[in-house]
Amino acid sequence: MKKILGIFLLVLVGCHQEPEVSVRPGQLVGTWNSLSASASATGKPFIRWTFDAEYVYTVDDTVKACQPVNSTYFFTYWLEGDILVMRYAGITNGLFPRPDRRRPIRSITATELVLDEPRQVLEKCP
Repeated sequence: MKKILGIFLLVLVGCHQEPEVSVRPGQLVGTWNSLSASASATGKPFIRWTFDAEYVYTVDDTVKACQPVNSTYFFTYWLEGDILVMRYAGITNGLFPRPDRRRPIRSITATELVLDEPRQVLEKCP
C-alpha cells in the first residue's frame, strides 16, 4: 500500500504544471530595455522594444537608452494566454514567410518583463 501511495504521489508531483501568468495587452505598452548587455547577432549588446496598441518595434543598440524605438523592423503582436506572439509586419521579399515568434511570459510587473525561450529580462522605461 505504501508503494502504491508513493508511486501515486510521484506521478502527481511530476504532472504539476506552472500557473499561467495573467497578462493584459495594456501592461506591455511603452518602451522596454534589456537589463544588461548580451551577445546578439548584430554585435550590439542592448535590446530595446517599444509596444503600442498594435505593433512592437525592436532594435539592437550599442547603448542602453529609453528613447522609443522608431524602426522599420516591427511586428504585430497578440497574447495567447501567457504567450506573446509576434508576426513580422515589415517588408519582405515574399519568397519565404517569416515564422511567428512565440515567447512565453514568465512574469510581468509595472517595471519588469521576463520572457523565456531564450530567457530575457526587460525593464520598463519611466
